[in-house]
Formats: sequence, structure tokens, C-alpha cells
Amino acid sequence: MVQIVNTSDQRGRNLILIGFMGTGKTTIGKDVAKSLGFRFVDTDELICRKAGKSVPKIFEEDGEAAFRLIETEILEEYGKMTNQVISTGGGIVTEKRNHPLLHQAGYVVWLKASPETIFDRVRRNKNRPLLQVDDPLQTIKQMLEDRTEFYDAVDDLSINTDKLTLEEIKFGIVESARVSLKLT
Repeated sequence: MVQIVNTSDQRGRNLILIGFMGTGKTTIGKDVAKSLGFRFVDTDELICRKAGKSVPKIFEEDGEAAFRLIETEILEEYGKMTNQVISTGGGIVTEKRNHPLLHQAGYVVWLKASPETIFDRVRRNKNRPLLQVDDPLQTIKQMLEDRTEFYDAVDDLSINTDKLTLEEIKFGIVESARVSLKLT
């Protein structure tokens, strides 16, 4: 789907990666940042640093609401900076207060994948508190269904990562970012 992209000067000069866990935001984000000469920022890493504990510990001890509050604070702070690739947590779009922050921060790319691909990529990772359930694949399907409208509301570009190589994904993001962010 083609969308009109806001390339005005009222938008930050950042590339923001959104999408469900396991879609490649961190892996791809690091490569894209190198290609653009930008700094790479991972919101989950910054949240852990600010809270002084891991994501599972934050969820366990403080709850998801506390995690989401810190996530918004991080987005507010880092969204005002420039020349960054910001890899966000998969649920950042579930807080509507984050939608204008994402738009103001820069060019937003939604990395997509099928539930089966996501499950295959994350099934061995025990640091995914929302997937520590009896049927994680069904949970992924339900969460994707619940979040799709939110991802769609904030993205400037969406890329399905299921059948693309990392190099293909990186190339597409870098070239679209160069145009949208007016990089020379």
C-alpha cells in the first residue's frame, strides 16, 4: 500500500522501526544505522537501563503499565534527538499517546512477519514475558490482530520480512529513508 509520507521539516530526522517482536527491528536497525551513518538506539535497552532491571523483571515486579510509562518517557526524550535509528518495542504503538511522538520523531517503518515466522524466530527466547503462556503461537496471532490497526496508524512504510533477506530489507529501508529524510 502506498501512503503519503510527511517529509516536512516538522518531523525529526530519525528512522523509527516499529513492529512485533521477532520481525528484525534490532538486527536490521543496527545495519541500517551503519549504512546511514546514524546512531542506533534500542528503546527496550534504554528502558532496562532506566529501570535498573530486565524487561521480564519490570513486567513481573512493576507490571506492563509501568513498562509502558517508561517506554513513553524514553520515546519523548530520544524522539527529540536526530540522526538515529530507533528500534522500538513491539507494543509501543498500543499506547495512543505514543502515536504523535512517533510521527514527530521521524520516518516510521513497520517491519511485518507472519505469526508462524515470528514464533519460529522467538520461541527459544525466555526474555519475552508476553509469550510465557501455554500456546504462544495463538498469543502471537491474537496480539498481531489486536495491534495491526495501531501499527497501520503510525507507519509511513511497511515491509513484510517473511521472504526477504536481511540485505534486501536493509536496502529497501535505507533507500526509502534517504528520500524521506532528505539525506544526500
